[in-house]
Amino acid sequence: MPLLRAAVLALGLALALTACAGSSSPPAGQTAPASAQPAVARSGAVIPGAARQVTLSLKYGANAGSRKPPAPVTVTSSVKVSAVAGLVTVQPPSPSGTYNCPSADGMALIATFRAQPDGPALATATLALNGCEGTDLTVGAKDYALGEPDSARSLAARVLKAAGVPWTLPPASWPMS
Repeated sequence: MPLLRAAVLALGLALALTACAGSSSPPAGQTAPASAQPAVARSGAVIPGAARQVTLSLKYGANAGSRKPPAPVTVTSSVKVSAVAGLVTVQPPSPSGTYNCPSADGMALIATFRAQPDGPALATATLALNGCEGTDLTVGAKDYALGEPDSARSLAARVLKAAGVPWTLPPASWPMS
């Protein structure tokens, strides 16, 4: 299973790099148009190609005490938006069946894709940072469960890097204070 996971991660990185390599930089002060190619998940989920920005936000969960997450960040670089969409959608559907997970308290990295500022969400990916650490992708009114158990935390780190957001992910569980 570790070899399969490594192959899936390598494929995701290759797709993200391919998306980046095919883009040229816009003139200073301008944003390049979003790719006409939508990011398509192996599950059949599609992040629309009209997505020109992604807002990243952290939820610290119910057990964070008085800790406050950083303010949300909106990324408008078409290269970065495409890379984030590619990382999310390259994941396989979550496995079916029953498995045991540690407790979850709502800690997550949330990526909301929009066509324009303050526009409606075209797609929202919620990467659980504790519990089973899966990814929930919502496009329109349809939900897709993506990723292997325990995969969303490492995916979240790659998403932050691809987006150029220098956040440090919180621990899977907060220390008792």
